[in-house]
Amino acid sequence: MRWRYNSCEVSVSSERVLRLVLPMLLAGLALLIFAGVSTAAPADLPESIVYNPLVADVIAQITTPTLKYELEGLTGERPVTVDGVSHTIESRNILETDAASLATSYAYEWLSEAGLDVSYHTYTWGDYEGRNVVAGKPGVVDPERIYLITAHLDNMPPGARAPGADDNASGSVAVMLAARLLASRDLAYTVRFVLFTGEEYGLLGSDAYAADCAARGEDIRGVINLDMIGYNTGSPVHEVFARSGDGAGAAESRQLATLFADTVSVYELDLIPQEIVIDDYPLVGGSDQWSFLVQGYPAILVSEGFESGDFNPHYHTVSDTLSMIDLDYCADLTRASIAALAHVGHILPDDGVGQLSGTVYDSQVDQPAPWATVTAFWPAYHYTFTARTDGDGAYALSIPAGAYTLSVRTVSLAYAPVVVTDVVVSAGASVVQDIALGDGEGVPEPAPEPAVDLGDPAQVLALLVYVWQVVFSSLSRSKFLVCTCAC
Repeated sequence: MRWRYNSCEVSVSSERVLRLVLPMLLAGLALLIFAGVSTAAPADLPESIVYNPLVADVIAQITTPTLKYELEGLTGERPVTVDGVSHTIESRNILETDAASLATSYAYEWLSEAGLDVSYHTYTWGDYEGRNVVAGKPGVVDPERIYLITAHLDNMPPGARAPGADDNASGSVAVMLAARLLASRDLAYTVRFVLFTGEEYGLLGSDAYAADCAARGEDIRGVINLDMIGYNTGSPVHEVFARSGDGAGAAESRQLATLFADTVSVYELDLIPQEIVIDDYPLVGGSDQWSFLVQGYPAILVSEGFESGDFNPHYHTVSDTLSMIDLDYCADLTRASIAALAHVGHILPDDGVGQLSGTVYDSQVDQPAPWATVTAFWPAYHYTFTARTDGDGAYALSIPAGAYTLSVRTVSLAYAPVVVTDVVVSAGASVVQDIALGDGEGVPEPAPEPAVDLGDPAQVLALLVYVWQVVFSSLSRSKFLVCTCAC
């Protein structure tokens, strides 16, 4: 075996190299694994909710008269216009096929008029052909990362008249208002506003939709499901259900629940949030969030006082009317829901987007640092955006215009994380920021977070190559190899 190193020809025996290098290579990889190398992509959920004037401006537009007007339309207390013709929505129960079709058509047109791309998602249940209504707002930074706000549009009981004000016109109207208010805003990530049907007969619509999302490999980072958010007779308690345990999406579900609860105090809403972490009804099988949890997507259920005892006695009856709704309570829960969605979706100012790219490398051995994590923190809005370097140590981010602090963590235990401050990205501009490791640049930062996916063979191979490069370079410099040089 022969190499050229620093213009010197180095001759060593293959057996000796293997005896020296292979144990160190394997030991290094073992250290990386047992140090806790993550197998999941960064979630990018905020660590906490910090007041954002953009969010405050959006939720300030929710008023009880507006809420009441939209609830009247869905519950049949005023006529609505569908395809240019006046109709009254007497029921939204899927067994009343004409009424259910009218309700979904109304929602489709309503969301279209808000300026969004809207589609029907169809499914079958025996001979019944159902449809969900899906509206989307593509993200301007990473449109592949998706957050959902959802509610079921259908209701009970079967029959000619079923107003379903609390269950679940309250949640449906919140989703519709979220769509209207965020349609004209830029968000970093894609948000979808989804109204399901068939929930009352076994989560039919959401089960089909979540399964289709999983089959397409969609990167859904969080689902906020609203079901019965209007009934209140005492203290304004509301409940946020998240999944217990360590299954796929469970930890993120709990984090999302905490963020939702945080919006109440940050935006001074007249609500008392109760976070409930369970793996039982109503989180399990009780509403459409379960369809996403089954697929491993993080999801939460937001509801009125189901566990606290203030449950709507008119549930699933013809007396579930608008007169039973606490409009102020419902308005605040709508505000909290929209605020949470705006935060996780990263609502943005109208300042444009720029490109940040560069290479992370070890300056001592002139080798790239593959699969390092580069995090751009935007202090103005407390947002973070992350990227991983490829096998050549290159990274690229599309991020809003602003001043950022970059932090870099590598898969190698040999390097402390590095921080680079005051990196300014302008709208429409491309900024190159290379980051050198091992030469004293940047500010060391404690507690590195590994960032290689051990389930990805390409990343594992690149990691092995990288460890080999570092070990060989170190051995060559430290004269562990017995060699003859002819310079």
